[in-house]
Amino acid sequence: MRVNLEARAALAGQRRARTRDRLLIAAEAVIAEKGLHGGSIEEFARAAGVSRGTFYNYFPTTTDLISALNRRVARDMAGLLAEIVKRPADPAARLAASLHTMLAAYHADPLRGWVALQLASTSAPRVSAYEEVFATLYREGVARGQFRDVDLVAAVTLCFGTLRMALRDVAAGEPAAQPEELVAMLLTAYGLPFEAALAISCEQCAAAKRGQARDALPLASLAS
Repeated sequence: MRVNLEARAALAGQRRARTRDRLLIAAEAVIAEKGLHGGSIEEFARAAGVSRGTFYNYFPTTTDLISALNRRVARDMAGLLAEIVKRPADPAARLAASLHTMLAAYHADPLRGWVALQLASTSAPRVSAYEEVFATLYREGVARGQFRDVDLVAAVTLCFGTLRMALRDVAAGEPAAQPEELVAMLLTAYGLPFEAALAISCEQCAAAKRGQARDALPLASLAS
């Protein structure tokens, strides 16, 4: 009897996880089409094939839904960025690699990038993984004399504010900055000579594009 009860509980948990994932996929699709404020709870539930009551069982408020979506779009990218941090390259090269990995993902999936941009503009808790990667690499760069020892919050704001603007241009179909020069300018602002920054940026941009084509990485949201 105990085994049966445990098996039932496990199956119920799996069904609940699948339903929750279906709701998130449906909400993301509705937001991509109508915008963050253009979709309703009814539309999210209908797109997922569930009732409004079922939706509320999983996400009591839209804030809960937005927070879950934010984590969802960030999940795979966060793991990849954590791997970049472990590479045996210098901090500037690893920082450039992480930024180009994000930019390559945005260009590969501009529709999901549009969702990510809208999520970043909400009051939902920020996904800290990206800022933690940045902080780790920036502190290493300061310790090695590559980066200026400035206020870390200012450095984070400059980085992710720049990336969010680049994402907005891609999502809107407007002329976007060249990623090689964009990242090179960030590295220069942090303390590298421009020519050295550009060489690092070009190398890591090419590597990120190769990795994007090979792995078909899903898009993550930016830290807001």
